[in-house]
Amino acid sequence: MPVTDLQPWVPPAEPDLARLAMEAADEAGVASLRAWPEARKGGIGFGELPPFVSWRGTLDGHPHLVLLQAREVGALVPGARTAPLPPGWIGALDLEALARPLARHPAFRGGASVHVVHLPGGNVARVRTWGTAAPELVADVLRRVSAIQDWRFV
Repeated sequence: MPVTDLQPWVPPAEPDLARLAMEAADEAGVASLRAWPEARKGGIGFGELPPFVSWRGTLDGHPHLVLLQAREVGALVPGARTAPLPPGWIGALDLEALARPLARHPAFRGGASVHVVHLPGGNVARVRTWGTAAPELVADVLRRVSAIQDWRFV
């Protein structure tokens, strides 16, 4: 089944992502959170990282959310810092704390898979996924946000 409804996504003001994060943590039995997603500067903020640009799409009837660092795709996010991202940021990322509340957002009926993408250079992409992998959907997003049409996942 092809990718459908692929488009940029800015989280609406309601429901509040912090509230979703606390509810998700309670359901999972997590006692405390160091960071949670928040609507920030037209993207999704998390901890000390600059806001992520997000895209949503459907693959095989299942919703997916793809998060990209604006700096890595050459996008401009008002007020986002231009300093380099910390080395190893994607490996150090608390994917569960970021993805769990986003996956349960009411915009995604039945829950969503969340993919965080790091673009170290060239046509190489590193993806961490919460939920079901969807490399074809991630590649479709990358083709839309860059001139590169052939992506290699590592």
